[in-house]
Amino acid sequence: MNSGETLVACALLVALAGCGKVQEQASEKMAEKAIESSLAKDGTKAKVELSGGTASITSTDAGGKTTTMEMGGAKVTEAELGLPFYPGTQPLESQSTRLSSPDGNMYTVGLHSDDASDKVAGFYRDKLKAQAQGKQFMDMSGGDGNAVLSLADEKSEGSFQVHVSKADKGTDIQIVASRRGAK
Repeated sequence: MNSGETLVACALLVALAGCGKVQEQASEKMAEKAIESSLAKDGTKAKVELSGGTASITSTDAGGKTTTMEMGGAKVTEAELGLPFYPGTQPLESQSTRLSSPDGNMYTVGLHSDDASDKVAGFYRDKLKAQAQGKQFMDMSGGDGNAVLSLADEKSEGSFQVHVSKADKGTDIQIVASRRGAK
């Protein structure tokens, strides 16, 4: 499956996962089979599961490479992410994703804190700066309480992005971590 087809499949899965809470089990099964059939056109074998707002797909391409995607309700840990969750927070329901392939891994986690965005950004700024030796650190903070913090390691081809957004009540946090697979 090429990257364009993968993106289309992911977009379809995300759309269907959002509908999973209101679909009946029979509708989910039909959607699963339709996605599997669509992916099979180029020789990819896929197993799709849609349930309660979570979409999971495991595919093996014609070359034998396996990719696993879990979107919506992935149980991503701090150890997998490589960064701690902001104190007092837990991943928000239906806002975590895990993608594992021979090329690497990517994790996303959504968090919410009642603390001010400046305090949350400061916490992650300190965590990323502590890991920044020999890596590229970027801090794009606005005066509006929003910040995007990024740490990239060209050697390991890994990166973190932390998006801190002022919310109506508190702060929303989105963390994206990626790591290159073994070569």
